Amino acid sequence: MKIELGTEKTIAEVQREFGTLFSALSLQFFTKKHEAYKGSPAKFMIQDTSQKLVEIEKHPHSGSLYIEPEMPTWQLERLFEEAFGLHVQVFRKSGNTWLETSVSDDLTLETQNVKGLQSMRHHFDQVDPLDYREQD
Repeated sequence: MKIELGTEKTIAEVQREFGTLFSALSLQFFTKKHEAYKGSPAKFMIQDTSQKLVEIEKHPHSGSLYIEPEMPTWQLERLFEEAFGLHVQVFRKSGNTWLETSVSDDLTLETQNVKGLQSMRHHFDQVDPLDYREQD
């Protein structure tokens, strides 16, 4: 898959294009880079997805990014960083929650997506916690 990253493109547009290929994954943008296999603090997550890439790129320019399903997660994050100076993290759906994939960065995007899709098929019942005070 090829994503065109033009300076006038918004974060939301890039996220939407990425989501068409990987429906159980989400691409989140941050103001600061992260170390390999480390998460990004939530305070650095860019909440305003209507921002244009030109506003957050270190060296704004247009170009293409090629994303392959068999690409490890860490490689995609590094491509965004090296080619465009964009700090991204891949998140995976887990039931009703989005998990940052920092621990599983060695997994391919396809594997991450399958895991996310499988987690959405499970029905997580709300279970009452056992109250040990009532035991004899």
